[in-house]
Amino acid sequence: MDRELLFTHISKMESDIENMHAELQTLKALAVQLVEENVSLQMEKENYEQFFEEEEPAEAESFKKNTLNNLYDEGFHVCSVHFGTHRHGDDCLFCQGFFRHREE
Repeated sequence: MDRELLFTHISKMESDIENMHAELQTLKALAVQLVEENVSLQMEKENYEQFFEEEEPAEAESFKKNTLNNLYDEGFHVCSVHFGTHRHGDDCLFCQGFFRHREE
């Protein structure tokens, strides 16, 4: 086998490996997105299940306050900064400040 043909073959294999690596990285990024979305949806599902299993509160609160509390408990922001976006399980100081301000 001649040297030039050998080096050409090696270069082609190296290029193929680089392409496969790039495809693997893309696939890995997509897998991470799917796992994150799955976790988010699972949390939302659990929140909905818990919400529908709970009994109605004994004390009568205003509809608006109850709705905002429920939205926050289901994992969504109720503050004006991020209203309606998912909290991904994290607490939000703006939302908590909003609730404290309403109680005063």
